[in-house]
Amino acid sequence: MTEATSPPGHAGRPRPRSISVVIPAYNAAATLGEQLEALAGQDYEGDWEVLVVDNGSSDATADIARRYAQRLPACTVVEGRRRGHAAPRNDGAWAARGELLAYCDADDVVASGWLSAMAAAAQHYDLVGGWFDAEPLNDEATRSWHGGAYPRDGLRSWLLPYSGGGNLAIWAEVLRDLGGWSGNYEAGAEDVELCWRAQVAGYRLGFAPDAVVRVRYRTGLRQTARQAWAVGINAERLLRDFAFLRALDLPAEAAAVHAVDDGGGALGRALSRGMWLATRLHYLLGPRHRRGQWISVAAEYAGRLRGALRYRVGDRHPGVPGRAMDGKGAG
Repeated sequence: MTEATSPPGHAGRPRPRSISVVIPAYNAAATLGEQLEALAGQDYEGDWEVLVVDNGSSDATADIARRYAQRLPACTVVEGRRRGHAAPRNDGAWAARGELLAYCDADDVVASGWLSAMAAAAQHYDLVGGWFDAEPLNDEATRSWHGGAYPRDGLRSWLLPYSGGGNLAIWAEVLRDLGGWSGNYEAGAEDVELCWRAQVAGYRLGFAPDAVVRVRYRTGLRQTARQAWAVGINAERLLRDFAFLRALDLPAEAAAVHAVDDGGGALGRALSRGMWLATRLHYLLGPRHRRGQWISVAAEYAGRLRGALRYRVGDRHPGVPGRAMDGKGAG
């Protein structure tokens, strides 16, 4: 286990007396059963429950979750109040009884020992991210569309370390103090925003290498492009809302990424990325993995330009990280 960052936070916590596993789900009937089956095989012996937050599904998502009520220590379906990324995670937190909240996604599969590893790591940190294994559920071409493998020895870092929301645990009291997941990030990047906001508030983010989730990527080019577009837009929103980080003494690798993202402004970035795409137009006539790479990069670059115009040119009024920016708490 390695420490991702070291602001003053709470260390040496006791073992959680109860854990709530929260799974946001929207039309996840095709994959939810596999995730719940993996949870049913966990070796964790403490008190824990599973909450499936049905985010307005029109398929059998809720029925599948209810069928696992006898196979899991406790499995409850929570009706989500509104669509999005942050709202169902908050809905699960409000309904949870656990001291520790462990989040995973309905289309991924947790590995054996995932919950035990999260519980162990949470005794040393305020929030914990695990490792995403992209190989078992995705072919090589699909993996190449999504930025390659996750680091095996720590969390991803961009300005500050962060964990994906599909493999994240946070103490319920910490989430309450932060005001919950930000409703301003319903379109994505809510996990990066929460991790950064927690660290700015002085909480400790850690890495649990044995808490493994087998992540499932989108396989369709249209879905991949739509996701990449949202990533680009929300990256610019993060740079606006956390603009104050540029004044901090960042680690060298984070400062380098920041320089790449900020150097030359939106026009400079657009020109450099346009050159990349122009010199690789032949990818569109190549094999599937090359076409997917070009489309994914193009969609993200277009999203970055759109996001820069929306958040860093037209809107120069950042939020104040510390509590959720929509003012709603997590119970």
